[in-house]
Amino acid sequence: MTFFTNQQLQSVISQLDQALYNHEQWYKNLLRVLIAHVPPEAPDLMPDAHRRCRFGQWYESLPAAFLQDYPTFASLGQAHEKMHSGARTLLQRTLDDLPISSSDLDQFNNVLDRMRLEVQALRHEFADMAQNRDPLTGARNRASLLSDLREQHGLVQRGVHSCTLAMLDLDHFKRINDEYGHTAGDAALISTVQCLQALLRPYDRIYRYGGEEFLLCMPGTTLDEACGVAERMHTAISAQSIQFDNAGRFLQVTASFGVAALAQSRSVEDSIDRADKAMYEAKTTGRNRVVAEAQPPAAGDALERPS
Repeated sequence: MTFFTNQQLQSVISQLDQALYNHEQWYKNLLRVLIAHVPPEAPDLMPDAHRRCRFGQWYESLPAAFLQDYPTFASLGQAHEKMHSGARTLLQRTLDDLPISSSDLDQFNNVLDRMRLEVQALRHEFADMAQNRDPLTGARNRASLLSDLREQHGLVQRGVHSCTLAMLDLDHFKRINDEYGHTAGDAALISTVQCLQALLRPYDRIYRYGGEEFLLCMPGTTLDEACGVAERMHTAISAQSIQFDNAGRFLQVTASFGVAALAQSRSVEDSIDRADKAMYEAKTTGRNRVVAEAQPPAAGDALERPS
């Protein structure tokens, strides 16, 4: 899964705006050719015209990971290629002094509108990501947490799919800050989120829930499957060597996980609480482990939360 810093997200949004501007300039030139009958640009008549325009050059320059991580990006590429194919048909008829049929024009306008919609959808996706990101770690912040989970809960209630939550907390995090400083703590948080992102699917989400506490939402995952994912995650986190200063010093961290289903029969808040209690049990029974949701403690059993 491609990981972006907030700065990189803003850069992609700016590039997308510039690419859209370049496309609009290309479209104005197309209209001049079709209406004023000025000679067309040679690249627009080629089979790979979609790669030769400035929008296409920007699109082709982006990493291939975009295709697998962002379906909207792939759809945009398909719409852009179809749009150029339709433009080539119109240009060729103009060169041959043939009339342009209304069906050819309608088909071109349809794919042109589709491409513009895909551009706006992609821009909205990245803008939403930037707005709802924790500036330090790049995980999503809590601004959209409940609305996102309620949307997933609705799908669970309608039987569309199962969904599981995992709460994780870095073990002894206060000790890291006390012994190495907050810069080291920040490095541990950033590295841990990047580690998690590498193991998540594009449609999974990770939220920074508290200081060193994160909530994962894994749609289409059963409780057993999510526990398996959490086991791989806690193993990967503990295997990290995190450099936190220019002197080449490294530290290692571990995490405790609690896993709970986003169940039909209870509220989103209750499911979050179940994941939190399971994580608390992982803390109290040794840390650096995964615990599936447990029954909440009896009244009066509240304890101070371990770090």
